[in-house]
Parts: sequence; C-alpha cells; structure tokens
Amino acid sequence: MIPSFTRLLARVLGVSRQWFQIVAIWVLVFVGASVSMVFLSGDARYTAFGAIAAASIALVSLEHLISSKSKDTVRQQVYVSAGTLMILGLFTIATLAS
Repeated sequence: MIPSFTRLLARVLGVSRQWFQIVAIWVLVFVGASVSMVFLSGDARYTAFGAIAAASIALVSLEHLISSKSKDTVRQQVYVSAGTLMILGLFTIATLAS
C-alpha cells in the first residue's frame, strides 16, 4: 500500500512542478502581450505577438534541453502553445475591437 502511495505522491509532485513551469510561461506571455498592447500599434503589435508565441515554445524546448529529464516535453509544449494562443488570441480580439 505504501509504495503505491509513494508513486502517486511522486507523480502528483512531478505534475505540479510541470504546471508551475507552464503557468509561469503563460504569465510571461500575458505580461509581454500587455506591454505590446501599451507600447506598440499596428503591424508592430502583431509582429510582437508572433515573437512572443515563438519565444514561449522555445523556452519550453530550452528548459528541456538544459534539464536532464526529457519526459513530457511534447505535453508541456502543447499546453504552453495552447495557452499562449488563447492569450494572444484574446489580445488580438481586443486589438481589433479597439
């Protein structure tokens, strides 16, 4: 009974650490998009949004390149990219609405 609990606990802690990294990247995306909304206009804003999207995926890849653990790399990239696209999509809609 105890070994299965230990495995479960290790899995939950591992997932929460991954989610911390994912959410941290989403926060950086939100901050970058907010700064772009304030200081940029027109095509420069959309270019910044594209750069932010690319940087978020690159950040996950670099983190796994440096880390000795490459488990769940694709899963983290999917979560980061989905969240990034949602955040930037909302900022794009806000830009188009204004």
